[in-house]
Amino acid sequence: MVARGYAPATVSARLSIAGDWLDWRRGDIDAGHVDVERWAAGRAVGPAATRNLHTMLRAFYRWAQRDGLVRHDPTQLADRPRVPAYLPRPAAEHDIARALAGADVAVQAMIALMACAGLRCVECSRLDWADIDLSAATVIVNGKGQRERMVDLSPDVVAALAVLAVSTSGPVFVGHGARRLSAARVSQRVAAVFAAAGLTVRAHQLRHRCATSALAESHGDLLAVRDLLGHASVATTQVYTAVSPGRTAATSRALRLPTTAA
Repeated sequence: MVARGYAPATVSARLSIAGDWLDWRRGDIDAGHVDVERWAAGRAVGPAATRNLHTMLRAFYRWAQRDGLVRHDPTQLADRPRVPAYLPRPAAEHDIARALAGADVAVQAMIALMACAGLRCVECSRLDWADIDLSAATVIVNGKGQRERMVDLSPDVVAALAVLAVSTSGPVFVGHGARRLSAARVSQRVAAVFAAAGLTVRAHQLRHRCATSALAESHGDLLAVRDLLGHASVATTQVYTAVSPGRTAATSRALRLPTTAA
């Protein structure tokens, strides 16, 4: 995985899952699809997490087959659950405003980057001051799969970062001992600010807000929004069209029930 350029977090997660599987199998990797299904069901997680378990285990068996440790991959025939296709739920404008009013400068910058530049929690965590050019109003974002993208920043995001800027090097978001905040900690700090305001908004809903607002500002330019968010496929971006305000209103509101014939 390291040779193929996988991110350290991905390597760590896959090794953890492989270790859990081997513990459950007591070291015996010659298993069947029923074993995979029983193991995944025993972890008592949701459909999306269960599919992710199958994906990680499949990667382990790909390696095991290549090294001649097994003849077949038990994940190939294992049933994976369908993942419900939920609509995005963008954070409301008034909720964001309330959270900003009660946030410190660091969380204000996190919210600005998520809501106006589309950064994920992990991308905020990875952000270094060397990646930011406040004079040019740009940021280089280290996204999923270690794919970098450049995002142009709005004046509000530049202002939020300028208040926070106390260094020209090192991580942007730090905790005790000036250590980089983890993605989980970024998410927790943002959620805590909303919770303090009596709201149940999660950090990723800010990215959803960025996506829907960007669609409106670009008049539905999916390619532009795809590049802004760092999606690998425009099909991922397209889900946000389903929650674009008014997109189908003229059509659906024109549909009427038939009247009784005179």
